[in-house]
Amino acid sequence: MPGPYLLAGHSLGAFYARRYAQLFPGEVAGLLLLDPGHEDIFDHLPEGAAELNQRMKPDPETMPDLTGEQLASARAALTGLLTAWPDGVREALVEYHLTDWRTQLHETADFETEIYDELRNGGPLPDVPLILLTAGGRNPYWAHFMTEEQMRAAHDGIRAMHIALAASVPRGERRELPGASHQYLHIERPDAVLDALRDLLAAARAR
Repeated sequence: MPGPYLLAGHSLGAFYARRYAQLFPGEVAGLLLLDPGHEDIFDHLPEGAAELNQRMKPDPETMPDLTGEQLASARAALTGLLTAWPDGVREALVEYHLTDWRTQLHETADFETEIYDELRNGGPLPDVPLILLTAGGRNPYWAHFMTEEQMRAAHDGIRAMHIALAASVPRGERRELPGASHQYLHIERPDAVLDALRDLLAAARAR
């Protein structure tokens, strides 16, 4: 189908959406960024965040396989999270997460070495409608490594970073979703995602 396209991306996917928009601005009608990261994220996080980030990164090659107990616990948690999804889709997604969990670790390994520089030097985003959704709840992964004070500072920094990113384009808007987590914002608040998509489509058609 020929463009222009409305691009939606969550976390790492938001990097890909922004990079596509930098490379092919004429093919983009709008952008929906779901709790995105940013190439200058450490400028917005508390002191020591870059060092902590390195300690938080696991090595996919040295991590042991999940035990039977871990698999059962994760399967139950994921099934509960996706309870409203159709049976076949839910089961396929759960099994994918349980068997290919190392993939996401490989996908994020080159943030500092490649992706950040590509975005930083890639030029501005096109003048298209942009909506950014910020997860307003706690990041459960951070909670394993940060104190409460560090968590508050990190979330405040992410919020400031998102405000700046949305303000970097003429038609940018940020919406915060209280209680939603970074990892599952799109599953916990599908209503907000659909509302944003409808608003972007209406704005794109109005041009």
